[in-house]
Amino acid sequence: MKYFRTSRMTYDRFNNKMPLWLSDQFFRPEELDHYANISRELLVTPTPQMLEFSAGGKEIVSRYNTDKTLWRLFRQKVTERHPDLPAWQQEVCINGHKISSMVELAVYRRLLLEAPGTLNLRIQPFIRELDYKGQADFSLFCKGRRTLYIEVAGTVTSQGKSVSKAAESFRPGIEERLFRYVGVAPVEVIHVDEVCHVKVQTERVRHIIARARSV
Repeated sequence: MKYFRTSRMTYDRFNNKMPLWLSDQFFRPEELDHYANISRELLVTPTPQMLEFSAGGKEIVSRYNTDKTLWRLFRQKVTERHPDLPAWQQEVCINGHKISSMVELAVYRRLLLEAPGTLNLRIQPFIRELDYKGQADFSLFCKGRRTLYIEVAGTVTSQGKSVSKAAESFRPGIEERLFRYVGVAPVEVIHVDEVCHVKVQTERVRHIIARARSV
């Protein structure tokens, strides 16, 4: 009787032993490539939550996000196969401002890519119309125009649904944050599902830029 050699799967918290031939085939090249393509389109390495709103992303989440250790190894396999991808980051510091949300970072990078040099893009600006007592996620300013503030609803969809039960607890704070602009200052809100669909993301950002130039 022939026995298959086994190797401990270090990415499984249960320490299950699987045949080497199965372990080698677990990470499907087409799924590694698809994740890489989504990353290039969105300009960030998306989280599992972001993948839920990306074409073909749910299949990746259901296969590789059943275990935190497994997800980390999946990301490692993607990086090994596609070393040109954006770095894996928990947060990014830009000009002294920390962006800890990948959804916000995707919007920021798209704004940088699309906005003309005549527009001034700011991170976490204080809201002048509120006597500088509150901050927005971003703002665009064109000389001779009013400042257009940008809020990224990273846990709420454009249909008004929270992405999870845990995210629902943030809902009152998000609503309060957006209500403060009513009758006070111009604002554009971009939702998580819009950010995670590259075509919609690009269209929304271009609309925001056009409004900033005419507000």
